Amino acid sequence: MSEENKNISAEETAKVVNSKEKKAKGTAAEKKANVKPNFFVRVWRKLHKLCSDVMGEMKKVVWTPKNELKKSTKLVLVTVIAVGLAIAVVDTFFSWVINSIAGMIG
Repeated sequence: MSEENKNISAEETAKVVNSKEKKAKGTAAEKKANVKPNFFVRVWRKLHKLCSDVMGEMKKVVWTPKNELKKSTKLVLVTVIAVGLAIAVVDTFFSWVINSIAGMIG
């Protein structure tokens, strides 16, 4: 051993040992504080945050008046029916053309 290590007093050695023990205890306490909550607690917190965010956003929504909503709904329904009928007519026409060509061939 070197001369420096031989000259260390018992008090200094005790101080070093005590400080190491305190650091070890401190790290154990820190580890305990840094432990994640269990799965269900984390899911509950996320769901709670999601619900509160949704409620906050729903307060910002501007709702359309009832009469405008009825007009828009009727317009959408009429448009869907018209497009459906147009597709049916075109489909029937092409079906007739293909069947006619197939009848001529054989």
